Amino acid sequence: MSTSPQKTGTIVVGSDGSAGARRALHWAMTEADLRGAAVQVVVTVDPQRSSVETIADAQEIARETEEAAILHGGDVEVSVGVHEGLPVDVLLSVAAGAQMLVLGSHGTSSIKHNALGSVSDVLARTAPCPVVILPMGAA
Repeated sequence: MSTSPQKTGTIVVGSDGSAGARRALHWAMTEADLRGAAVQVVVTVDPQRSSVETIADAQEIARETEEAAILHGGDVEVSVGVHEGLPVDVLLSVAAGAQMLVLGSHGTSSIKHNALGSVSDVLARTAPCPVVILPMGAA
């Protein structure tokens, strides 16, 4: 006897508008469709430690993310939120209770990455749920 999965749970995706973030969204939406989960995209604004420095930039990334989700198709419910704060702190908070957290391995801020450390590296060690980090070139 086969039953269809109950639609529950959330997959959180961190986004900075980069190609890696777009890969993470695509992967998360495919996985959410298989799991019967929703996708919650988080765009974090932090002028000191993030490549997203203004609310206007974050809102543009959110709009582009919503368009990409529509183009992806499927029945997955996708929400996009703009948050202010340290990216690691915001993602840790939002991911509490999530099925998983999905990130691209490289964002838009390679200089800041080298100086401050990688958000994905920190989250892989500290997140309250499983973390998927998609390497460059992953679908």
